[in-house]
Amino acid sequence: MTHSATRPTDQPTNRLARSPFTVEAALWTLVAVVALALRLAYLDAAPLSGREAREAMLAWRAVSGQGMPQADYSPLLFAADALLFALCGTSDGLARLWPALFGGILALTPLLFRQRIGRVGALAAGLYLALSPTLLFASRQLDGAVVAAVGGMASLGGLIRFLDTGNRPWLTLSAGGLALAVTSSPSVYGLLLAMGLAWLGLAWTWPGGGVDLTSETPLPETGRGRFSLVIPHWSLVIGHWSLIWMFLLAGLALSTGLGWNPGGLGAAGDLLPAWIACFGPVSDPVVSPLVLLAAYEPLALLFGLGGLAWAIWRGHRFGVLLGLWAGLGALLLALMPGRTVLDTLWVLLPLAMLTGVAVESLVRGLRERGEWLSEGLYVPVVAILWVHIYLMLSRYAVSGNSADLALALLVLALQGLLAVTFALTMKLGAALRAVAMGTGVVLLAATISAGWGGATARSSDPRELLARDPAAIEVRDLVQTLRDLSWRETGMPMTLPFTLEAGPDSALAWYLRDFSAAHRVENLGREVEVDPVLVTARRDLSDLALDGEFVGQDFALRRSWDPLEISCTWELPPRCQAAVGWLLFRHTPSPPEADQWAVLWLRQDMIGE
Repeated sequence: MTHSATRPTDQPTNRLARSPFTVEAALWTLVAVVALALRLAYLDAAPLSGREAREAMLAWRAVSGQGMPQADYSPLLFAADALLFALCGTSDGLARLWPALFGGILALTPLLFRQRIGRVGALAAGLYLALSPTLLFASRQLDGAVVAAVGGMASLGGLIRFLDTGNRPWLTLSAGGLALAVTSSPSVYGLLLAMGLAWLGLAWTWPGGGVDLTSETPLPETGRGRFSLVIPHWSLVIGHWSLIWMFLLAGLALSTGLGWNPGGLGAAGDLLPAWIACFGPVSDPVVSPLVLLAAYEPLALLFGLGGLAWAIWRGHRFGVLLGLWAGLGALLLALMPGRTVLDTLWVLLPLAMLTGVAVESLVRGLRERGEWLSEGLYVPVVAILWVHIYLMLSRYAVSGNSADLALALLVLALQGLLAVTFALTMKLGAALRAVAMGTGVVLLAATISAGWGGATARSSDPRELLARDPAAIEVRDLVQTLRDLSWRETGMPMTLPFTLEAGPDSALAWYLRDFSAAHRVENLGREVEVDPVLVTARRDLSDLALDGEFVGQDFALRRSWDPLEISCTWELPPRCQAAVGWLLFRHTPSPPEADQWAVLWLRQDMIGE
């Protein structure tokens, strides 16, 4: 009789083989950790801006029993912040917590496109979304744009995965992502429009089969017309009517906070008219999206265009789709005078994915055709030359010596000459790979610096183009001064009686919300009785009939600067010291000046010796 026995080492070995935690999973975990760490660290470094304070005040007033909002707000963020405030209290960091968490999720959405852009490409795209200065700033603002971006990416990714596999859960994810997007921000409609037009445009214009990046084999023809080239089995999507109901129910639940705020359904419906209104004339349009991308996202701009060129050359349909998406998004931004800074996500998201396409192609080229000795020697040379250019420009920004600018331009010309020489002596592909790697390392360092500096060190600086009317840090000094005065007068930190002249959803109302004895009025008049302590934007009280003399202390609420200060003078030699100083350090010849104030007025008899 024969007995079979299993060796003691077999079972652990099988468990290890079945372990889902691979190197790729570890890298994706690292991407998630980096994304969340950058978004949650010092989340309250900057005070809430006026628009952020309005969103926060709407949620705080709802949970404190002061009424529900009527219109012009993000219903999803309102319900989410109201829940958070009811459970944990209020603070600047808590108000921004949900966008920060969704920003971390956004960095993981390239996982949905791994079969289209490759494993390395998806990882590169996810890492860039984690580090992107624009996305980092968007994730640290109380705004629904980053939530809409997560919903849009989930909707597109789920749809593509469903068309590839036919599995119903992917279509469920797509419907849920769409519901998430349309209940969070007006910006979603520009994102979805650019995405949808790109899809339809590619379906109509693409004449034949393409090449898939992961396999480099022609995709099969279905023989059902042009649209079947990009949208195979589209009837499967339309046939799932239950998913339409799922989208409607999910949108209803998210917009109303599971029925807690029925008015949120109307607010979600108002997001589309609010987006359409952005095509009307405005008095103060934001800076060009191209300037924002060049100043904050040079890595995505350069590698994204490189990835698009590769996709067109190789006939990679999904890469071409991303390029159309980015181009149509840029066109919409150019046609929309009322665009916001965060609307740049319409272009940045496909550029980040194209960056992944470029990195996947670069890694594949290194693995298959890389010349490690020659390219390994040339890559440090490229990086060192770029660092030298940066140092010369930095010295020029400080000293204004035209010789430093000339030397930087000379080194730039040398960079090009070396690239041509290397391409002639070796191979063009090797030269391109070496230049791309060396330049990519330097631009990655610049991206990390711009993102961290703009999110933390300069988060309240109006010279950061991503910051739209940021609040000055002195608003917190006003709060602390009132707390100290309350301790002195009442023996408690939040019981000082004073009159506050401010709107119900203003930044001042948000920061002084915890003073229980405060008396808020929207407009001081002669018939309004004023407390011995007054907080107002007025720097002159001569038009008010006040009982006694008042002494005031100014606190800046907002600062502004003149962009004309950094314009170049195009003469010989050109004078661009201010422009270079702003580009590298966000310095300007003169500091920003306060244009909005809060004044703390005290009656004369309250001032001690």
